[in-house]
Amino acid sequence: MAEMVSIGHGTIPIQKIISVACRNFMAFDNLRTFEFDEIVNTIIGGNGSGKSTLITIIKQALSRDLTKPWDGRRYQNDDSKESLIEIKFIADDKEHYLRRVLLGETTTDLHLYIENDEELIFLRDAQVIDYFSKLKPISTIQSFDGPRKDFYFWTNGRTTTVNPIFAKSKKLIQGINQFLPMARSEIVQLRLVNNEVMVQYRDGELRNLSTIAGGEAKAIYIIAKISNIIREIEDGNHSKVILIDEIEVGLDQSKIQGLHHIVKCLAEELECQFIITSRFPRGRLNPINVDRAKIPRCYNEDFPTNLHTNFKKYLAKFNAKFKSKNSYSHINWTSAVKGKITYQKGKFKWNP
Repeated sequence: MAEMVSIGHGTIPIQKIISVACRNFMAFDNLRTFEFDEIVNTIIGGNGSGKSTLITIIKQALSRDLTKPWDGRRYQNDDSKESLIEIKFIADDKEHYLRRVLLGETTTDLHLYIENDEELIFLRDAQVIDYFSKLKPISTIQSFDGPRKDFYFWTNGRTTTVNPIFAKSKKLIQGINQFLPMARSEIVQLRLVNNEVMVQYRDGELRNLSTIAGGEAKAIYIIAKISNIIREIEDGNHSKVILIDEIEVGLDQSKIQGLHHIVKCLAEELECQFIITSRFPRGRLNPINVDRAKIPRCYNEDFPTNLHTNFKKYLAKFNAKFKSKNSYSHINWTSAVKGKITYQKGKFKWNP
């Protein structure tokens, strides 16, 4: 085997994810293998089908943590069975093959093979963890969660305020304005007016950023996140692999298509690889279909945390508490327990 050359911390870029395989991990029971394209890949599937599982596999396969709750609270693995995740990727122009064996949430075996000219470098366990510290991080946009420094406004439930970091970042605003024309939005640009972030519509109207509708706000948020990531990649701090999970929620078809167009243009221009999850196959680049291999427990009707079950129990309890009160006599509580509520307009105020 070849000797490893001393390499600095965070200096090796990951250029491409080639394939992912897993067995008995989160949503997947049997052995499953998925291959990815050079640039944009779209993981297609419904709720609980395993879209987010593939994103998690990539993140956790390259994690330095040996004991970790694998983002799988809805898919608790059987601790008595071994789980397997494998990943092939290109880093520093070399093909890497990683095999990770887990028992529950604990990694029990870790193997990494790296091609080096005509030889193979083999690393195991602690050597692999040390090598991971040399890889530049891959970037993830997951739902609308994440560090608030990347969020352009915050809310405490009553008020909404522009994030001061966002307001002072002219570079970020310039980056967003660069992509907004491709997003098929009614907003053409963001502007700083008296230190306030304003949005300008196609008809010239100006509004404060904190007052715009949810769909437009989410589209700008996603563009802001992508803009920050692109800046990190251009500065050489991040790898050229970007994972995007569940960003389509709350967006209409036009904005979704606009965001996918932005992703395609960036992938071609920067030679990046995007791996995106989506519930819709139409118009998506390089679709990778995932089937629901295992019904998550959150969709099991008898599971105690099922939303529908909890809602019915709450209505039943609410019915028993208030059915005798005259102020609520116009409510048909029997039908309410079955999921249908009848009321007279303006009579009932929901204040649990």
